[in-house]
Amino acid sequence: MKITINGYGAISAAGGTPAAAWSAYASGKSCWSIDPPTGLPLYRVPALPEAGPVADYASRRAPGRAALLALHAADQAVQQAGWQNEEFAILVGCSRGPTDRWEEGFQHFAQTGTAETKTSPNTTLGSLGFALAEYFGTSSLATSLSVTCSSGMHAILHGVALLQAGMAERVLVGGAEAPLTEFTLRQLTALRIYAQVPEAGAYACQPLSDPPSGMVVGEGAAFLALSREAPAGRPGLTGLAFAQEHEPSPTGISRDGAGLQQTMKKAIASGGRPDFIVAHAPGTRRGDAAEQAAIRSLYAGEPEDEVVTSLKWATGHTFGASGPLAVTAALDMLQHGQYLPLPYHKLPATPWAMGKALINATGFGGNVVSLLVAGKVD
Repeated sequence: MKITINGYGAISAAGGTPAAAWSAYASGKSCWSIDPPTGLPLYRVPALPEAGPVADYASRRAPGRAALLALHAADQAVQQAGWQNEEFAILVGCSRGPTDRWEEGFQHFAQTGTAETKTSPNTTLGSLGFALAEYFGTSSLATSLSVTCSSGMHAILHGVALLQAGMAERVLVGGAEAPLTEFTLRQLTALRIYAQVPEAGAYACQPLSDPPSGMVVGEGAAFLALSREAPAGRPGLTGLAFAQEHEPSPTGISRDGAGLQQTMKKAIASGGRPDFIVAHAPGTRRGDAAEQAAIRSLYAGEPEDEVVTSLKWATGHTFGASGPLAVTAALDMLQHGQYLPLPYHKLPATPWAMGKALINATGFGGNVVSLLVAGKVD
């Protein structure tokens, strides 16, 4: 499989663009803050640009927070791809949809007993894809999907399927999430997986640490502009696999990460062995352990050790956006020729080469996706 990545964009607590995020990643910048209503740590996007096409659109149409973040990241991807006057399909993954609009709408109803006129269209998951289509002026397929924390990776998966089926020439795919509401945070603390405020100078979320830090939620968005064109020298997708487990656990993921073992092996069979892995690793005890077990199984009997990292120490867990954000971070590492280890591991493993990266995403319901990207596609 060879799918060309013509452009990509990202926005998270680490930065408003991939370049800004790269600076934070490379320097080990701490990007978390404390949520005043709950006292919990979280990862919030810095102030958004107050001028420009996206800001102008937002002032006219007042999209919800998730759609607004999607617009910023998607616009970066389209600009980099040079697709401003092109037609393309749009697929957006989002675990929870327009969370802020749902809560605002229900609060209004609880207080007044009535719903505002646009409550119904503003609270649909589809509103994210529709906002992007309206902003870009496209008339092709524009849709949103939710597959929990792997939503953004499933959007990529569906976009690749459209390309390979000949149903689209270009697709804009990715994920967006804006879950930083008190109700969402309380749901996660009820699951007993949320991290506490760390010691001064420490990262709030520390994926793959021992002991586990716990999950810390973040907001963000990331998008890729994909096509089947294959100009030499551009980055691309060379392997993609998906699976679903049915483990009777809160997440549906087995202790040995059986679904991840399956998807990683399939992705590698299609595109070759990776030089490093960007793990899903939300910082939870069971989630991190299952992924580590799956990766150890993948490398059993191999002469080299696995090289694994994650960027959730800088972005937090952005649910449906987390997979695409990890893909953009992997692409940046490949483009810069610089691997970014976990900043709190004293002796990080480093890759022998910087040609390919494997990215994982998992979610409630046992959903698993693994994707292989190459810095340059021949």
